Amino acid sequence: MSAEKEQLLSAFGRWTTFIADLGKYDERCWNQSVASGKWSVREVVAHILKWDEYFYNAAISKIEEGIPLAIQHLDYDQFNDAAKEYGLSTPVSELVSEAIANRQRIILTIAAFSEEQYGGDYMDVDGQPFETVQYLKDFIWHDNHHVEPIKRLLQLRIEEMSLNGWPALQTVMYDGWLMRFAAGYTKRSNSVQALYGQTYMLDTKISECERRYSMQNLNTVFKVTPFVQPANLDEVLAARGYERMDQTVIKTVHIADVKEPSHVDVWLESEPTESWLDALMVFSGLSDKQRAITHNMLKQSPLIKCFASLQVNGIPVAAGYAAIEDGWVGLYDIVTDVNERSKGYGEQLVLHLLHWGREQGATESYLMVVKNNEAANRLYDKIGYISQYEYWYRVKQSAPL
Repeated sequence: MSAEKEQLLSAFGRWTTFIADLGKYDERCWNQSVASGKWSVREVVAHILKWDEYFYNAAISKIEEGIPLAIQHLDYDQFNDAAKEYGLSTPVSELVSEAIANRQRIILTIAAFSEEQYGGDYMDVDGQPFETVQYLKDFIWHDNHHVEPIKRLLQLRIEEMSLNGWPALQTVMYDGWLMRFAAGYTKRSNSVQALYGQTYMLDTKISECERRYSMQNLNTVFKVTPFVQPANLDEVLAARGYERMDQTVIKTVHIADVKEPSHVDVWLESEPTESWLDALMVFSGLSDKQRAITHNMLKQSPLIKCFASLQVNGIPVAAGYAAIEDGWVGLYDIVTDVNERSKGYGEQLVLHLLHWGREQGATESYLMVVKNNEAANRLYDKIGYISQYEYWYRVKQSAPL
C-alpha cells in the first residue's frame, strides 16, 4: 500500500474513533443541536452514515466487482431529510454501530483495491468522473466539517459547567460577557468570560471592564478560550499590553472507563466543613482571607457537591472538591499534602470523587490542569483523562493579585 493511500485511509478512519467515543455520551448530547437552528448530533451522524452507505453500494463495491458505477444525481434535500428522520427514529446504540460498520466496510474494501482499481478513472451514470482518491479527500473534509461543530458543542458546554462548578462571589452580565468577582482569589473567579456575542465597540467594552475591576482594586483579567467573542480578542488584548499566563488544559474522562478506588479511608461531605477547609488551607497554603472566600463561594453553589478528604490513620493527606451538573462531575482543587506526595493518594482521592459521581448518576468528568504541571498531568493521564481544549489568561497589571 502506498504511503498516500495509507495516510488517506487513516484520516478517513478517524470518523470511527470519534463516533465510538461519542457513543459513550448520554442522550442529552445526541439530542442537542450543534448550533441554533442546525441539525442535532443524531441527525449529523445519520447524515454521514447514509452517505457512506450510498457510496459503498453505488461506487466502492462496484469498483471491487469490476462493474459500472451506479452513482447518479440525487435530490440532496430529499436524501438529507430522509437521513435526518432516520437519525431521529433510531436508537443511539444502533446509529453508532451502523456508522462504524459502514465506514470500516469502505476502508477495508479500498485497502484491498489493486493499484489499478485504486487509481482508476471511472464514470458515474450521469457521465461525471469518479476517482477513489478524490472521493476520500472530499469526505475527509466532509467529516471535519461536521465533527468540529460537535466537538465545539461539547467543549462549550464543559466551559459553561466549569464556571458553574467553581462560582464567584458576584457575577455581572455585560453585553454577552460575564465579569466575575471574588475579592481577588483565583483568576477563575476574578476574570472576564467573553463567551457570547456583543453589540458595543470592543475597545470601549474592554475599557469598561478595566474600570470596573479597578474599582475593586483588582487586575483586569480575561479568560481566553477557543470560544471567546470576538474571535480576535486575544490579539486585541495583547496589543493593549495584557500579559499571557497560566496556560491550562481541560481534560475529560468517561467514568465507566475508570477503575474503582482501593483506599477505603475517605471522608465525603456535602458542604465545605471546617475540617475540610482546614485540610485545604494547609495543603494549598491559603491565607485566612482566601479560606473564607473559598468557603463563601462554594457554600452558595446550588449544585450537588462533594468535599472529599483522604485519610491515613485519621490524618488528612489529600483533599478535593467536586460538583455535578447534567451528568458531569467537575473536579477542583485536587491537592495532596506536600509531605505525602508520590504515594498514590492523589489518584485515590480522584477515584473516590468519580465513584461518588457515578453513584449520583454522573457518567462523565472534567477537570482543569495547568499545562506545565507535569506531575498532575501524569496523574490524570494515568486515570484516563484526555485533553479537550486549552485556555489561558490575559492579565493587565494594575493592582496586586
